[in-house]
Amino acid sequence: MNQEFAGYSITRSISGGGMTKLYVAIDAQQTRYVIRVLDSVMAKDRRNRHRFFHGGEVLAKMHTPQRHPNIVPFVKAGYENKTAYMVLEYIESRTLRDLILFREPLLTDNVMIFIRQLANVIQYVHARGYLHLDIKPENILIQPDGRLVLIDFDLALPRKRFFKKLATVSGTTAYVPPETLVNRVADDRADIYAFGICCYEMLTFRKPYEGEKIDQVRAAQIDPKVPPTPIRQLNPNIPVALANIVMKCIAKNPEDRYPDMVLVLRDLNKLS
Repeated sequence: MNQEFAGYSITRSISGGGMTKLYVAIDAQQTRYVIRVLDSVMAKDRRNRHRFFHGGEVLAKMHTPQRHPNIVPFVKAGYENKTAYMVLEYIESRTLRDLILFREPLLTDNVMIFIRQLANVIQYVHARGYLHLDIKPENILIQPDGRLVLIDFDLALPRKRFFKKLATVSGTTAYVPPETLVNRVADDRADIYAFGICCYEMLTFRKPYEGEKIDQVRAAQIDPKVPPTPIRQLNPNIPVALANIVMKCIAKNPEDRYPDMVLVLRDLNKLS
């Protein structure tokens, strides 16, 4: 990529996702932004282009009529010399994955604050009529002041009252619930499951199902005879009430999960 792109000056690259490359850039006023560029190979598939721009459209809706402090702000999207790109406001932050990997005091000292922020922003996304469907620590930014910011809405789909049949199963396996992996269906409880897995990791630095290969993790997730490791077995200091909330969120049978994030928030707010 050239130093100049779509009216911005590229200053450096940062790690991106599977479909995109990320760059930090500045405009004429020296304001920093993040530019997401769709990988040229991925861009050859019309479905990938649609998914990419769809994510920007959903982001824009999340900030209408007013901005939400826990969702990355969308600026614009388009093409530059046939290259698909999206501009987002720059957020000084680290990913939740980084904080988990290094067991940062910012996380360990404020874990309930992050759990509540994440629950609130997911509930907001649902209230605006969408499922996120890609909630994971890599898509959660944590600012130095402790503000949590949810990113990457490329997989977001309109929310339905009943199971929605998906064309394909996307997302990261460890955060995809069994019913989606097996039957390609999803509703609110898919995001609730992913939320629970994120909470589990924040509280234990482990996942409830682990393996050296993705296939091993997937097999454990979908096998009804393999229960998730009880969270208090890994961290007995977790209060029983909080442990119950997390374990209910990651129940294998969706009927055993919370049906709505409003109920998750209700029980979180009961905790001291």
